Amino acid sequence: MVAALCTWHEHHARAAQEIVRRLDDGEMLAVSAPALIETYAVLTRLPPPHRLSPSDSLALLASELHGQRRGGRRPRGNRLSASAGHRPERGIAGGAIYDAVIPACAQVGRVDNILTFNERQFRQLGLQVIEIVVPS
Repeated sequence: MVAALCTWHEHHARAAQEIVRRLDDGEMLAVSAPALIETYAVLTRLPPPHRLSPSDSLALLASELHGQRRGGRRPRGNRLSASAGHRPERGIAGGAIYDAVIPACAQVGRVDNILTFNERQFRQLGLQVIEIVVPS
């Protein structure tokens, strides 16, 4: 995904051409939520000058995924925000996005609390709806 999205990447041309070819042939392409999350994590933790801010990373993913409509059906869209409980203004970047997926899923499942020994990581997410419980 990073190679397909970032023009500076050494494999960009090959990755982008393959995607375009498949879309032009009418193929339906899907991107899994874990792949979206991994791409977001990489984009927000690349070394400068390639690192993107959380909001720029999310915008890039949304614009590219929504814009890929050549002959096939329109993709269902970028579910990163919804699936990871992510809002760019929260500044979640890099691997912290993986921690954000857990409470987002818990909210969808209407769970009241999360049992974890990773209290610090969840507290840093600024959760206010779900109680973080460390087993004693």
